[in-house]
Amino acid sequence: MQINKIMGVIFSVIVVVVGLVMLPLILTQTNTASTNEYISSFPGTDSIVELIPLLYSVGVLGLAGGVAFFTLRSAKGGS
Repeated sequence: MQINKIMGVIFSVIVVVVGLVMLPLILTQTNTASTNEYISSFPGTDSIVELIPLLYSVGVLGLAGGVAFFTLRSAKGGS
């Protein structure tokens, strides 16, 4: 049972590390998209593009938290 808990926490840490490694790629691509001259012709698109790194970070942390939560919950044997 302890091995399942440890594996769940390790997998959550791996998800966070991979997400952080990919974050500069996301930042570069959103910066490229926001400086594109054709994107500003659509109203509100700049604001949405600027939210992408925030949503990506929240998604990665939510996924890691969910994996850890459900792993610890299932390893406990609870309902």
